[in-house]
Amino acid sequence: MCTGRNIRRNIVHIGTIALSEALATCILVFITCLGSVPNMALETIGIVQAAITSGMAVMIAIFIFGHISGAHVNPSVSLAAVICGHLRLTMCVVYIVSQLIGSSIGYGLIRAITPYYYIEMDMSVCVNSVSNSITLGQAYLTELLLSLVLVWANCAAWDERNQNKKDSAPLKFGFLIAGLTFAGAGYTGASMNPARSFAPALWNWNWENHWVYWAGPVSAGIFGGIVYRFIFSKTIQ
Repeated sequence: MCTGRNIRRNIVHIGTIALSEALATCILVFITCLGSVPNMALETIGIVQAAITSGMAVMIAIFIFGHISGAHVNPSVSLAAVICGHLRLTMCVVYIVSQLIGSSIGYGLIRAITPYYYIEMDMSVCVNSVSNSITLGQAYLTELLLSLVLVWANCAAWDERNQNKKDSAPLKFGFLIAGLTFAGAGYTGASMNPARSFAPALWNWNWENHWVYWAGPVSAGIFGGIVYRFIFSKTIQ
């Protein structure tokens, strides 16, 4: 009976984590991409609006769900969590699947509430694209470097030496994402998140250079996690 009770408890726990991560990613994509829909008054979108909206979306997602699932909202962050020993590989799969489902629902909600005219104005609303001024190799490196900063920020937040500085984590990550978006939006759109790029590509069926938005962040998650775990996480004597 105890075994059955434990199994049920584990199922409920996993379900709660999955729901939390799905909803957090749904909120992230919904708010971020809603800020990229052509303004109903000005019909223009600037980098400033996109960056601030992205930062606030991350802040909101972490504030609501950070204490439940950690609000990774990003497969590269979940991979780094596995490497740093904060997440089991099996749970990482749950996280990533939940993130992709949540992001798809979040973008679907935008399509549901937005008049078709504004979607028709830009059939690739919120779809990340590589600047014509750079090569695909440079685009990959851009996503890798921007994502690396994000991954290391998460690793630092998980570090036990940083446990007394968690109260302001949502605000810190909000500013971090806004800053990184300001810096890299002109290059690749500064996605840094395969889940955030996946839903718009799926709904608009626009997969042009989509591999960049997986390869860069995933490489950063693996490399950044390894570097932090085996170099920076060692106890300083």
